[in-house]
Amino acid sequence: MKILHMEVGVLATNCYIPYNEETLEGVVVDPGAEGEAIVATIQKYKLKIKAIFITHGHNDHIGGLGEVRKATGAKVYISKDDAHMLAKTRNAFIDEPPQSFDPADEYFLEGQELDVAGIHFKIVLTPGHTQGGVCIIVPEAKVVFCGDTIFAESIGRTDLPGGSYDEILNSIKTKLLTLDDDVQLLPGHGPDTTVGWERRRNPFLQ
Repeated sequence: MKILHMEVGVLATNCYIPYNEETLEGVVVDPGAEGEAIVATIQKYKLKIKAIFITHGHNDHIGGLGEVRKATGAKVYISKDDAHMLAKTRNAFIDEPPQSFDPADEYFLEGQELDVAGIHFKIVLTPGHTQGGVCIIVPEAKVVFCGDTIFAESIGRTDLPGGSYDEILNSIKTKLLTLDDDVQLLPGHGPDTTVGWERRRNPFLQ
């Protein structure tokens, strides 16, 4: 598995495209903005996108969904608790009209295991940043797409609707810190980190 990384939108959201090197089939994780640029990258690498995974329903993680979905025809996955956010969402930090998207095709479930594009994914529900946030684990690669649940030496904000400080700490401690120290965490914003580094250095987890 290889992973393409793009920073999109004014909030520099991390959009990831993990793909199978043999088949060139892949998945888009959090098409947050600049949908046309994401589609151009998919086309540049001649990828066949089989699914679009949404870690949570905030606008800066779904803003490019329409273009990517139209271009690829891929199924859209989001948790049931955040699915309503596709219907009407707006960026809490930027004065712009709200966006709306067609409903998701599938809902993520706790502990769900998915084989998509020849890659094995495991889903864990991690509420706290939003009520329906998820982290997407690729066990064989020791990689987690963690949305805005955890960042390098920080955690997702919990002061927006559906947020909970207690829940996000519980999610991190019970779903992420149980993983091996060398598991790589790929967050929704900022640089990547590892479970071990956050276990030792994240001030919110001490």
